[in-house]
Amino acid sequence: MTDDRVGGTDVMWLLTHGAGMAWQYAMAVQTALTDIDAAIAAEDYPVAVEACAVALRAMAYCEQVGEGYTGRPTHVEHHVHLAVDGSPAALALRRLPPPCGATAEQAQEARTTVLAENERLRARLPLTIPVMRTANGFFPIMGIAGALEKLRAESGLGAMDWDQWGI
Repeated sequence: MTDDRVGGTDVMWLLTHGAGMAWQYAMAVQTALTDIDAAIAAEDYPVAVEACAVALRAMAYCEQVGEGYTGRPTHVEHHVHLAVDGSPAALALRRLPPPCGATAEQAQEARTTVLAENERLRARLPLTIPVMRTANGFFPIMGIAGALEKLRAESGLGAMDWDQWGI
């Protein structure tokens, strides 16, 4: 389910794929990163490793959206993609230890892997995304979304279906 409009990081890519990639980052990846740190602070290492898996699944999907995936995959489609995808995030996901019974060392190693993948993904994002879990986070996100909608209209594109992505 990719389309043929990918080919770089120009304005058209931003408006058709990059915005969705950034939106998914804000909605799915950022929350998982917060959960990882909270679980490690609580010394709940199985939950920390599961949060690492959630983050890596979301990162792989962000990249899929950036490469032109249009739509919301079913649960099965998403997991089949993760099982065969060669992206760094999917490969890292498949190397994680099982969450059940995870140790502090395994949780820290998984967190280190996720943070490295996060930096790699953030370098690909077309926008700097404010963290949405702050009291002021909602308003900067809405401003970004509004500016993208205006640019889409000026470029002859219809309104963005922000709900088309989601895992």
